[in-house]
Amino acid sequence: MADMNDKNDGAIFIGAGVELKGEVSVPGCASVDGKFEGVLKAKSLNVGQSGHVTGQISVDTAEIRGTVADHLVVQSNLILRSTGSITGTIAYSKVMVEEGGSLAGTIEKITRASASESEHKVVPLHAGE
Repeated sequence: MADMNDKNDGAIFIGAGVELKGEVSVPGCASVDGKFEGVLKAKSLNVGQSGHVTGQISVDTAEIRGTVADHLVVQSNLILRSTGSITGTIAYSKVMVEEGGSLAGTIEKITRASASESEHKVVPLHAGE
């Protein structure tokens, strides 16, 4: 029997050219190089350069190289790479944006005191190239 890595619990990969619509709950990592539209809850989200994610997204950590739109909640670390673009409502605890990364919409910092939406600090934001 092969030695399995327990840290890779319940991962999903949506490859380039694949389109998926619906409601998905992933206990591990969701990697998207294709298109996803709908509700996505995952421990971590990785969106590749060719990836497009739209809908209600709730994750612990996210690294974005492609496009995310609508509503993104990242409980911990959000990394927006130089090729990435996020539009809509974004909530995060920590954020890092590489030069060239594009943010447009409303950004909300999740305070450590409370994770409830009523406690978020709302800052209108439009940044990009």
